[in-house]
Amino acid sequence: MNAISILVLAAALAGTAAGQPPVAPFETRAALTSHGPIDDLAFDQWKRLGIQPANPCSDEVFLRRVYLDVIGTLPTPDEASQFLSDQDPGKRAALIGRLLARGEFADYWAMKWSDLLRVKSEFPINLWPNAVQAYYRWIHTSIKSNLPYDQFVRQLLVSSGSNFRVPEVNFYRAVQSKEPQTIAQAVALTFMGARAGNWPKARLDGMAAFFSQIGYKSTAEWKEEIVYFDPQKAAPGPPALFPMAPPLASPQARTRAKSSPTGSSRPGILGSRAISSTASGTGCWAAVSFTNRTTYAPTTPPSIPTY
Repeated sequence: MNAISILVLAAALAGTAAGQPPVAPFETRAALTSHGPIDDLAFDQWKRLGIQPANPCSDEVFLRRVYLDVIGTLPTPDEASQFLSDQDPGKRAALIGRLLARGEFADYWAMKWSDLLRVKSEFPINLWPNAVQAYYRWIHTSIKSNLPYDQFVRQLLVSSGSNFRVPEVNFYRAVQSKEPQTIAQAVALTFMGARAGNWPKARLDGMAAFFSQIGYKSTAEWKEEIVYFDPQKAAPGPPALFPMAPPLASPQARTRAKSSPTGSSRPGILGSRAISSTASGTGCWAAVSFTNRTTYAPTTPPSIPTY
């Protein structure tokens, strides 16, 4: 038996030695309490579904998880020792705040978002180095300055201009095709967590109509391209139609997905509906998608859907 196995076994039997029931080495006996409105929503949902939540994790498990989740690295021995010896009941929240303020947080999450947004200079994306540098700096700055996700997504969808000077427009250039259906599938996968390629044709066509008036034109500068919205461009096919809310939406939200007004196929309308619960009641698309992305782990139960 190796040293790690002995340590785990000793921890599990510690409670028995003290005349108490054995304690799992990765949990605590602390009561599960709410720490804010998000916890309240989770507790209510568990109660409604009859789910018994797990016990709070131990300090050792929390320390490992929070470092990996927030800055993508493990704590140093000194950092681990300092946290584990701290008796302050608010030490977990304090540690989260310190990690969010570290430079590694923006570095790590800019890397994750660069993967999601396909920030790549060469094949198969071909954004080219100048555009990649500008795009990455914009992503990194947005995360470091705590730009809200709704504004982050809206800027990616509605910005227009040079791919070198307005880096957000590279979102549309990083899609493998400039066809509205392909752009719609990229937007659905990136911000809504849905594979629109599996949708019924009418549903995908309605989504694609939001992107039917995006235009591209080159300039005299090498590899520079202007991305813009052309209101005079014909918008063939069905009117822009935002897809119904995902399965976790309330019945009220699922009945409020409506067609966009005639001629209003700008991606800004789509962005508002995807990320704002007040726009049409369907804003939980982005909420579900972002939550799944930031909380997913190999141990996520199959009962938690990903759309």
